[in-house]
Amino acid sequence: MMMGNSIPENMFAPCGMDCAVCYVRLKKKKACEGCRGADTAQPEHCRKCAIKDCAFSKGFGFCFECTEFPCQTIKRLDKSYRERYGVSLIENGRAAADYGLGVFMEQERARWECVECGGVVSLHDGFCSECGKVYRAKI
Repeated sequence: MMMGNSIPENMFAPCGMDCAVCYVRLKKKKACEGCRGADTAQPEHCRKCAIKDCAFSKGFGFCFECTEFPCQTIKRLDKSYRERYGVSLIENGRAAADYGLGVFMEQERARWECVECGGVVSLHDGFCSECGKVYRAKI
Protein backbone atom coordinates (compact mmCIF):
# COMPACT_ATOMS: atom_id res chain seq x y z
CA MET A 1 0.00 0.00 0.00
CA MET A 2 1.20 3.46 -0.80
CA MET A 3 1.09 6.10 1.89
CA GLY A 4 -0.81 8.72 -0.06
CA ASN A 5 -1.20 12.38 0.81
CA SER A 6 -2.88 11.85 4.16
CA ILE A 7 -4.02 9.28 6.68
CA PRO A 8 -7.75 9.44 7.36
CA GLU A 9 -8.57 10.33 10.95
CA ASN A 10 -10.70 7.18 11.32
CA MET A 11 -7.41 5.23 11.22
CA PHE A 12 -6.56 6.48 14.72
CA ALA A 13 -7.71 3.80 17.16
CA PRO A 14 -9.24 4.62 20.54
CA CYS A 15 -6.11 3.24 22.26
CA GLY A 16 -3.69 5.49 20.34
CA MET A 17 -2.61 3.03 17.65
CA ASP A 18 -2.31 4.29 14.08
CA CYS A 19 -4.20 1.56 12.22
CA ALA A 20 -2.73 2.73 8.89
CA VAL A 21 0.63 1.21 9.89
CA CYS A 22 -0.77 -2.09 11.21
CA TYR A 23 1.09 -5.23 10.12
CA VAL A 24 -2.11 -7.18 9.39
CA ARG A 25 -3.58 -4.42 7.24
CA LEU A 26 -0.35 -3.93 5.28
CA LYS A 27 0.81 -7.52 4.81
CA LYS A 28 -2.58 -8.92 3.91
CA LYS A 29 -3.52 -5.83 1.90
CA LYS A 30 -6.77 -5.70 3.86
CA ALA A 31 -9.23 -2.94 3.13
CA CYS A 32 -9.57 -2.35 6.87
CA GLU A 33 -10.83 1.12 7.76
CA GLY A 34 -9.28 1.02 11.21
CA CYS A 35 -10.77 0.40 14.62
CA ARG A 36 -13.28 3.18 14.20
CA GLY A 37 -14.35 2.01 10.73
CA ALA A 38 -16.66 -0.79 9.64
CA ASP A 39 -16.09 -4.10 11.42
CA THR A 40 -16.38 -6.16 8.24
CA ALA A 41 -12.72 -5.92 7.20
CA GLN A 42 -11.15 -5.73 10.66
CA PRO A 43 -9.07 -8.62 11.99
CA GLU A 44 -10.90 -10.62 14.65
CA HIS A 45 -8.83 -9.25 17.53
CA CYS A 46 -9.83 -5.72 16.48
CA ARG A 47 -13.52 -6.56 16.22
CA LYS A 48 -13.39 -7.97 19.76
CA CYS A 49 -11.21 -5.24 21.28
CA ALA A 50 -12.12 -4.57 24.91
CA ILE A 51 -10.42 -1.15 24.80
CA LYS A 52 -12.48 -0.02 21.82
CA ASP A 53 -15.65 -1.40 23.42
CA CYS A 54 -14.88 0.43 26.68
CA ALA A 55 -14.31 3.79 24.97
CA PHE A 56 -17.39 3.47 22.79
CA SER A 57 -19.58 2.33 25.71
CA LYS A 58 -18.62 5.52 27.57
CA GLY A 59 -19.46 7.64 24.53
CA PHE A 60 -15.84 8.39 23.62
CA GLY A 61 -14.13 8.02 20.29
CA PHE A 62 -10.72 7.90 21.98
CA CYS A 63 -9.36 6.80 25.32
CA PHE A 64 -7.64 10.16 25.82
CA GLU A 65 -11.10 11.74 26.19
CA CYS A 66 -11.78 9.69 29.34
CA THR A 67 -11.01 11.06 32.81
CA GLU A 68 -9.41 7.70 33.67
CA PHE A 69 -6.84 7.98 30.84
CA PRO A 70 -4.46 6.32 30.99
CA CYS A 71 -6.18 3.41 32.70
CA GLN A 72 -4.39 0.20 33.70
CA THR A 73 -5.41 -1.53 30.47
CA ILE A 74 -3.91 1.25 28.34
CA LYS A 75 -0.80 1.33 30.53
CA ARG A 76 -0.24 -2.41 29.96
CA LEU A 77 -0.73 -2.11 26.21
CA ASP A 78 1.49 0.97 26.10
CA LYS A 79 4.26 -0.86 27.95
CA SER A 80 4.09 -3.70 25.44
CA TYR A 81 4.18 -1.32 22.46
CA ARG A 82 7.07 0.69 23.90
CA GLU A 83 9.11 -2.45 24.58
CA ARG A 84 8.30 -4.29 21.35
CA TYR A 85 7.92 -1.48 18.81
CA GLY A 86 9.35 1.68 20.34
CA VAL A 87 5.98 3.47 20.19
CA SER A 88 3.96 4.88 23.08
CA LEU A 89 0.20 4.72 22.63
CA ILE A 90 -0.20 7.04 25.62
CA GLU A 91 2.06 9.63 24.00
CA ASN A 92 0.10 9.22 20.75
CA GLY A 93 -3.15 9.89 22.57
CA ARG A 94 -1.76 12.90 24.38
CA ALA A 95 -0.32 14.34 21.15
CA ALA A 96 -3.65 13.90 19.36
CA ALA A 97 -5.42 15.60 22.26
CA ASP A 98 -2.89 18.45 22.53
CA TYR A 99 -2.32 19.25 18.85
CA GLY A 100 -5.48 17.92 17.24
CA LEU A 101 -6.03 14.65 15.46
CA GLY A 102 -5.44 16.11 11.99
CA VAL A 103 -2.00 17.45 12.94
CA PHE A 104 -1.09 14.21 14.68
CA MET A 105 -2.11 12.10 11.66
CA GLU A 106 -0.05 14.31 9.35
CA GLN A 107 2.96 13.72 11.60
CA GLU A 108 2.23 9.98 11.48
CA ARG A 109 2.11 10.07 7.67
CA ALA A 110 5.55 11.64 7.57
CA ARG A 111 6.87 9.29 10.25
CA TRP A 112 5.80 6.04 8.59
CA GLU A 113 6.24 6.81 4.87
CA CYS A 114 9.05 4.89 3.18
CA VAL A 115 11.68 7.33 1.94
CA GLU A 116 12.61 4.95 -0.88
CA CYS A 117 9.25 4.34 -2.54
CA GLY A 118 6.44 6.11 -0.68
CA GLY A 119 5.04 2.88 0.73
CA VAL A 120 3.89 2.43 4.31
CA VAL A 121 6.33 1.20 6.93
CA SER A 122 4.72 -1.25 9.34
CA LEU A 123 4.90 -0.24 12.98
CA HIS A 124 4.98 -3.90 13.98
CA ASP A 125 7.85 -5.23 11.89
CA GLY A 126 9.56 -2.18 10.36
CA PHE A 127 9.20 -3.36 6.76
CA CYS A 128 7.96 -1.18 3.91
CA SER A 129 4.75 -2.59 2.45
CA GLU A 130 5.94 -1.95 -1.12
CA CYS A 131 9.71 -2.27 -1.49
CA GLY A 132 10.42 -4.34 1.64
CA LYS A 133 13.11 -1.99 2.96
CA VAL A 134 13.79 -2.68 6.63
CA TYR A 135 13.67 0.39 8.86
CA ARG A 136 14.47 -1.45 12.06
CA ALA A 137 15.13 -5.00 13.14
CA LYS A 138 12.15 -7.29 13.34
CA ILE A 139 11.32 -7.95 16.98
